[in-house]
Amino acid sequence: MRYWISALIWVVAAVAYAQAHLPVREMRVDWDRGSPKVSFSARDLADESVRQELSSGLRKRLQVTVSAHFKGSNRRMAVRQFTCDVTRDLWEDGYVVRIGTGSLSFKTLDQVLDHCLAVKGLFVGEPKSYASREGREIYFYVRAEFNPISKKQCQELIRPSPGDDPVGPITVSIVRRRICQAERTLEFRSDFSRVPE
Repeated sequence: MRYWISALIWVVAAVAYAQAHLPVREMRVDWDRGSPKVSFSARDLADESVRQELSSGLRKRLQVTVSAHFKGSNRRMAVRQFTCDVTRDLWEDGYVVRIGTGSLSFKTLDQVLDHCLAVKGLFVGEPKSYASREGREIYFYVRAEFNPISKKQCQELIRPSPGDDPVGPITVSIVRRRICQAERTLEFRSDFSRVPE
């Protein structure tokens, strides 16, 4: 019993530590028909090296994930994710951005970053995710990534090669996180707010 109490205290402390040490950024939260719409900027993900890569002519990916959490918990109540595949169109001197099955054309990289990283009115979850939780304190966690590695790609990269090499699984375990990281990541959270009654 003592073990479980100690484990629970450790988990609560770890969650509180993570919440306290994530940078808090200004984020607008508007409620519409029982669901929150969030607005924020993650444009600083695109430092000089990211801007150069986005202008290379090769397809690059910007991915933004927003999740809603209760204060004191890292369990997600709701999550929303979108991806922009960005290609510099060298013939037309512009950029093509694909989101899902649609595509848009932009003349400048700043327009691309505004479209993909300056988020305006993004719904995070459905009303049922927040129903019967009126008055509870919540926050929104944002993870913006440049060229993230998908779970499938990660599994392929770390799949051990055939053979009896005993060091392989140990090496994979040690470097798994580094191999499967995005080239650049930006993380922050909103201030705490309450689910409206």
